[in-house]
Amino acid sequence: MAENKFFNFLKRTMFPSFGCPFCDCETLNGELCKNCKKLLIQPQFCEICGEHVSEMDKICNECKETKRSFDQSRSVAEYRDAVSMAVINLKYNGRRYIADGFAKLLSGLFESTGWKVDYVCSVPSSKNRIKERGFNHAQDIAKKFCENCGLEYVELLDKIKETDHQTNMTMEERLTNLQGAFKLRDKDIKGKNILIVDDVFTTGSTLDACSKAIRKGKPNKIYCLTIGKTVFNKI
Repeated sequence: MAENKFFNFLKRTMFPSFGCPFCDCETLNGELCKNCKKLLIQPQFCEICGEHVSEMDKICNECKETKRSFDQSRSVAEYRDAVSMAVINLKYNGRRYIADGFAKLLSGLFESTGWKVDYVCSVPSSKNRIKERGFNHAQDIAKKFCENCGLEYVELLDKIKETDHQTNMTMEERLTNLQGAFKLRDKDIKGKNILIVDDVFTTGSTLDACSKAIRKGKPNKIYCLTIGKTVFNKI
């Protein structure tokens, strides 16, 4: 078993499009395997954040109660099992080849949205986090995504405040943690449609904080794409 995992790791390192983007198992042309397809977000979701909703609803309760700074967000799959492990391997274990598979999945999702986008950016990391990891995983995904879709990648935001890890924080704690964390760079985006790329949508607080900073440039629309979505409402 260990040998198979190591063999898959070598194949994916040398040939990034060889295996399933989530679990690393061998698939044709780097498509999702049968098991990982079960993790894909199903069509009945909130029009704003992408959370599961019933057939009677178009907007989830959270988005009804909380005004989002972005217009719409979509995610590829539920953030659990192989999806969460793939994100962890990219983010903390330095397996940067995973970003290529993620970008391919986001490209397919983007095509289904019908969004018109002028600029693509990623959620920035602080200087200390980049020093720790050696790279910004969200930037890796976003740049490859732009190559796939023929879109323009720009660095719109700087992270100007160190923040604590948010894994065990409530939404209110996350919002406080991220307050004033991001700053818009000197870029003319007035009337433009902006797309923010990140790895995971949990409560949406990070994307909301980024969008709030971007709003200062008076864009037209702000969209978000992520690989994983923490699903709170299982339908």
